[in-house]
Amino acid sequence: MAEETDLSRTEPASPRRLQEARSAGDVPRSAELTAWVVLLSALAVLGWLAPRLLNALQALTETAFIHAAQPLSPILIEAAQSALWAVLPVLVVVFVAALLAPMLLSGWVYAPQVTQADLTRANPFKPLARLFSADSLFDGTLTLLKLALVAAAVGWALASGWPGLLSLTGSGVGESLTATAAWIGRGVLALALALAVAAVLDAGWRWWRYLRRHAMTWQEVLAEAREAEGSPEMRAQLRGRQQQAGQGRHVNEVIG
Repeated sequence: MAEETDLSRTEPASPRRLQEARSAGDVPRSAELTAWVVLLSALAVLGWLAPRLLNALQALTETAFIHAAQPLSPILIEAAQSALWAVLPVLVVVFVAALLAPMLLSGWVYAPQVTQADLTRANPFKPLARLFSADSLFDGTLTLLKLALVAAAVGWALASGWPGLLSLTGSGVGESLTATAAWIGRGVLALALALAVAAVLDAGWRWWRYLRRHAMTWQEVLAEAREAEGSPEMRAQLRGRQQQAGQGRHVNEVIG
């Protein structure tokens, strides 16, 4: 019976049903997309503030060694404050990205009723049912794909950059540090691209499952149309679907 019900949901979700689900806090969410946006934001701000951040940390380290016997000296406190102000933009960007990233897929959602306790949702068999669901299968497949993509990115970074680093054995410190930083940057970029593939796949899957979960049967479409039959747009849409259904039945009768 459940299979027949699922198969009968052939009509896309109406704007009204999607709005009702949104009002109840039911929106598509992608943890992979959120994590990727946060990672990309952190890498971008680190790349922008890297010289300032390194200088502040270097000054703090040198001051800590020089004034190790006086941990509360004004010079050490000033160096610590400078390092904190250098790190603060990174923390702020990561915090803002973590807040805004979920809105990329679902937009802003305000549903205070979701925070209310609902004992009907405390089903002890629900996690077991989810273990054998399509979402669980997709999550497992995506995890394996992520591991493969990350391994490929790391392997490419090692294969492309390691021989060049070995050739810098007799070079100066500055040249070696520049080459090492460039190699690490390429590796991080390859890793970010690999995780972007996983984020796009996960976001697409969550959105498709969300629309499929709220798909409607023809009877539900008719019931909603009766409730909103005062709308000319709804009446025109309903007449068009009825004509399509009538044409389909006529063709079947002629063939039969």
